[in-house]
Amino acid sequence: MAISETPALPLGSWVLVTGINGLVGSHVADQLLAHGYRVRGTVRNVQRCAWVGDLFRRKYGDDAFQLVQVEDLLLPGAFDEAIKGVSGVVHVATILQGPDPNELFAAIQQLDRNLLASAAAEPSVKRFVYTSSAQAASTIALDDLVDKRVTSESWNEVAIRKAETGSPSDQKRYFDVYSASKTLSERAVWDWVEQHKPGFVTNTVLPSMCFGASVDPEHQGHASTSIWPAAIFKNDLESVRAGINSTIPIGAYCVDVKDVGLLHVAGLTNPAAQNERLFAYAQPFLWSDVIDVFRKLFPSREFPEDFSGQDHKANWLEVEPDRRSEELLREMGKPGWSSLKQMMMANVSDLV
Repeated sequence: MAISETPALPLGSWVLVTGINGLVGSHVADQLLAHGYRVRGTVRNVQRCAWVGDLFRRKYGDDAFQLVQVEDLLLPGAFDEAIKGVSGVVHVATILQGPDPNELFAAIQQLDRNLLASAAAEPSVKRFVYTSSAQAASTIALDDLVDKRVTSESWNEVAIRKAETGSPSDQKRYFDVYSASKTLSERAVWDWVEQHKPGFVTNTVLPSMCFGASVDPEHQGHASTSIWPAAIFKNDLESVRAGINSTIPIGAYCVDVKDVGLLHVAGLTNPAAQNERLFAYAQPFLWSDVIDVFRKLFPSREFPEDFSGQDHKANWLEVEPDRRSEELLREMGKPGWSSLKQMMMANVSDLV
């Protein structure tokens, strides 16, 4: 692990991480603490998320971590107290569901504006990193690819159109609404920065599907999309088949959630990373690749039959900005993206 000799934020600085109890947020915090920063994490309910404080204080010491409650994320000034004295902000928290897509989009953008305004009003804040999604730039599901080339100027306009149609209870539409929310919210963050010109540098991180180990499997389980490889490993495809079939039926792009955490640290601390979209498409995969990796690693176990085939591999995207993110990871001491094999081993490490 390596930090620049002249990091944008001095070692020992406080960094605010929102949504710290989630899969990505907890990895961001873990990487920041491991690299010598102090972390103040926000959750909506401190009592329910007490395990977060227990984990990080036990691992890094009482002086390195604080857990604070921000219950109403949409309340103006909700983050004013939490942000006092921090040098950097990593904004991972979002709102995932709502009965009406347009109301959901408006709520997420209100949340983001609240935090941006608090950060702009706090003189100590020098860096702001926003967690977006690869789905904000393009569809990552192999069966649904529209563009063949992704650039730093790419936006998922298709998802915005699709979010306007279909049944609210349809799982495919849920994925479209999520993708549209990430597209619209990240673009709104950049618009806000352009309009208000705050005194901090802004970077965004765009992860694809996150696989890998949770920082605390006991309390997080297999969170978010890491539940899918875990179910395949347990030969329990039926428990996730509906979700897979409606969103990623063949394959997509995936990234080690630990790499995502490290990329956030790079966006926060690397002096050369300024006002950039940091892409983390990382590894293309088919579900048959996941099954094949498991079969080779654990030949005595039973796994589901292949269900995605191997005849789609010529259709992968060209993701130009991924090279920039790999460069930042190398500067942090990581040779590059984790392989699919490494991700799968980590994803099921608590099940072996």
